[in-house]
Amino acid sequence: MTDSLRTCPLGVEIEICKVDLTLRNRFRLNELGFREHERMRVIQKAGFGGRVVAHGSERIALDGATAKRILVEVR
Repeated sequence: MTDSLRTCPLGVEIEICKVDLTLRNRFRLNELGFREHERMRVIQKAGFGGRVVAHGSERIALDGATAKRILVEVR
């Protein structure tokens, strides 16, 4: 079952299913590791629906509007 990153609870591992953004924004997120089938962990809720995820040793913060456009599956 897929859901948006924006609605994921803290502490769960996710797998990216789809990034529904413009080509330019998808390219940038791809550079940060947001690719289909990539796994990450949701570690913090940010203001206005944003999320902070851990990808390896990196921590990446996303605003709520962007997090809403990233479809994930909770693992």
